Amino acid sequence: MSTAINMAASACFSKLRVCFLLVPFIGAGAASVSWKNCSLLTLNSPVLHLGHRLSATCQLKSEDCAFDHQVSATNIVWRMNEEEFSRSQYRALNQSVSTLIIPHFNRLHGNLTCSIWYNESLQLLQWAEVKAGFPPGRPRLSSCTSYWTSFLLQSIICHWDSGPETYLETNFTLHISETIGNCSDRYLDPKNCTTSSTKNSCLVLVSNLASYHDIWVTAKNELHTETSSHMCLDGMLMVKFKAPRIITMKQDRQQNDCLLGQWEMPFEMVNHSEAAFEIQYKARDEDKWTQVPLTVINSTFFRLCGLLPYTEYQLKIRCKQKTETSPWSEWSIESTGITSECAPAEKLQIWRSINAPDSNGTRRVRVMWKPLKKNAAKGKILGYRVNLQQPEAQVYNTSNLEYSFNLPDGNYRIQVAAFNSVGESPEAQIIIPSSNEPDFPPLSHLVASSNGNNSLLMQWEAPTMATTGYVLEWCAVSENIACIINWQNVPANNTKAVVRDYIEPLRLYNILLYPLFDGLPGIPRSTQAYSKEDAPSRSPAIRSKQIWKTKVKLEWDELSIDDRNGFIRNYTVLYKNKNGKLKSVVVNGSERNYVLVGLLANTEYAVTIMVSTAGGSTTGSNLAITTKTFDDGEVESFLMVIFLCSLLTALIFIAACTYQRRRIKKHFWPNVPNPADSTLAQWMPKKLWEDIKEFQEESSPKTQFQVVPCGGLTKANIKDTNYYWIQERKNGHSPKTGTSNLNKANSSTKQSLQDFSSWQNESSPQESFQNLYIALGYNKMTINEYKKQINPTFSIAPSDSSQSFLCISHEEQNGLPVFHHLPDNCLGKTLHESNSTISERELLHGFPFLMNLNIQ
Repeated sequence: MSTAINMAASACFSKLRVCFLLVPFIGAGAASVSWKNCSLLTLNSPVLHLGHRLSATCQLKSEDCAFDHQVSATNIVWRMNEEEFSRSQYRALNQSVSTLIIPHFNRLHGNLTCSIWYNESLQLLQWAEVKAGFPPGRPRLSSCTSYWTSFLLQSIICHWDSGPETYLETNFTLHISETIGNCSDRYLDPKNCTTSSTKNSCLVLVSNLASYHDIWVTAKNELHTETSSHMCLDGMLMVKFKAPRIITMKQDRQQNDCLLGQWEMPFEMVNHSEAAFEIQYKARDEDKWTQVPLTVINSTFFRLCGLLPYTEYQLKIRCKQKTETSPWSEWSIESTGITSECAPAEKLQIWRSINAPDSNGTRRVRVMWKPLKKNAAKGKILGYRVNLQQPEAQVYNTSNLEYSFNLPDGNYRIQVAAFNSVGESPEAQIIIPSSNEPDFPPLSHLVASSNGNNSLLMQWEAPTMATTGYVLEWCAVSENIACIINWQNVPANNTKAVVRDYIEPLRLYNILLYPLFDGLPGIPRSTQAYSKEDAPSRSPAIRSKQIWKTKVKLEWDELSIDDRNGFIRNYTVLYKNKNGKLKSVVVNGSERNYVLVGLLANTEYAVTIMVSTAGGSTTGSNLAITTKTFDDGEVESFLMVIFLCSLLTALIFIAACTYQRRRIKKHFWPNVPNPADSTLAQWMPKKLWEDIKEFQEESSPKTQFQVVPCGGLTKANIKDTNYYWIQERKNGHSPKTGTSNLNKANSSTKQSLQDFSSWQNESSPQESFQNLYIALGYNKMTINEYKKQINPTFSIAPSDSSQSFLCISHEEQNGLPVFHHLPDNCLGKTLHESNSTISERELLHGFPFLMNLNIQ
């Protein structure tokens, strides 16, 4: 039950109302004690001046409550908005009274509570709401207005200045009292209306506006009441008229810069001559209103002058009493009117475009002009009059803004004027020079830059010659739209100009500036510009032109002018392989190809290109490229190198083998001792020696014989005697068959008798050899010189065959016998195959060396 009571106390406290709570407690003797009316909270004031002193006391009333010895004022706690005050700010005066003192209370609002500790819990005794603020300042009446709605409904509304903020609820009361004379005597009780501080005006109904009224305002809050000064006003001089009404607006035929208006007075206005008027007007296409005093002609018409001819205007008027304190009526409903036309007052701005002469020398000349502005046209332009000054003047009328001529080469003067229903403008003139007219000096330079999204700023330096003006010419460059020439004239003393007509962002413009010298144009200076740049609409398509093992050549097309959206500053080539980092290369904006180097062989790369302007960048789609394993021709070159290396190695090997043939032969084919080098080879049988000697003596230098080879056996016939000659092989090879080659081979070859395998007498293979000898011959030597030589070169065997020798020829070469070879098939059977009765031992009887070499 104690919990419920505490909750009730908290709810009562949260509603910020003073509550007296009965708090039961259980004493030592289990007796119930009630806290109702057991305390009293008093304040010096519940509403304080902000920053002033706050004092409060909390008193325990023992006469109405049975306190035990535990209850005392020292246990009282002071709090403000649940925040406990410091112990230094309050104290117990005695056992039953505790006081709180705050020297400067700076809160606008607060809930003050006093509580007491009892049985280790804080029990609420009393609480009170404290507010602080300022007293109201003296209000000041600013204006009062009376309304005469009807004879029975009349009222006055006043406005005032409420003064500084009070932070307390403050009420304002407007008092109006009808008086006699100049507010000297009141004959009716004041009428009033009350409003809060949030509204600084109030309306009071009165019975008679024709009398004077005493008016004042009072302001009141819980701290103070303040009254404004009194104001005495004539109710009729405070009347706010209803807005006048404009009936019609028409042209003033007497003055073409004036408008004549018909209007209607409000019913409150007794006499228009005692009223003041103001008018506001503006051209329809303008935003700013012009406000001037207006003098009415009478109660029906008014006139407004100083307007532009042939211009549509919007007008509205208001009125009031002529006194300074009288309020203005509301503005009337707007009305429109158009002033009369006048003849155009300004010259046209004209320019020309001249094509190159054709084959007949005729040039196409196009003269162009700009329409006059409304304030210069001063009426509706009906057309244009073009005057071509030739030997005879020709006049042409047109409603267009250009006129073309086909003229022979020469100088022409063309004049153009605009006309309306009233008159014609001054003539504008342009000179068409001949094609061989000397050129004037050009401008040194021309710079164009952005001056906003829809304008361009041109700057240049004046030429050395004096000019009479400049002409700026420009047109948008596009691949889809033809170039439409626009121009504007610039005064001679200017060196910069702003172009605003027909300028759009993201468009490229060709700009020409012509200096004018006495009306003749000089050589123009050209440039290009964008009023605003942005990222390109797309990126160019990139493609590979050639791929190598470690590099690739890329190329791309130039973006169209409509897709650029600005000047191309650079291209960025982005590439990466599957496992590598993204790399980039910046390429100048004028380039259309690039060679990527440093790539890996046989690797796939993803390549893309990003195009950039001053306004941003755009990236294209990826291109997949795979580098080659080998470059073109690399395999062929590799094989050629291998082939050349192999060939060089083989040549070196052959040369080494040739140079080292003796060592190689000795290593693989060791020399067998030559029997001819033995002392036994120098021994000759006596019989053979005698035969050779006899042969030498009997044969003359003219003795001719022929030796014919048959395989390894050569036979010779000397003095009707057949001899067989066995030729030794040279280094394992037989000499060639030619006689000269045979003699040459025999001259350098050491001969031996070891290479005779067979021989026989030609006369008859069956015939046995009776006398067999071996004769050794020497190349380029006589027989007598035999003994002087160690190494014989030829061996000749005599035979007793009675058959004649075949093919005897009578040739002689260098005094020596000339040997001829016989065919290999000229031999018959070998000696071993013969049926001769002579045994092999007998055949070798005269050759001891051969006998010793015979192997059984």
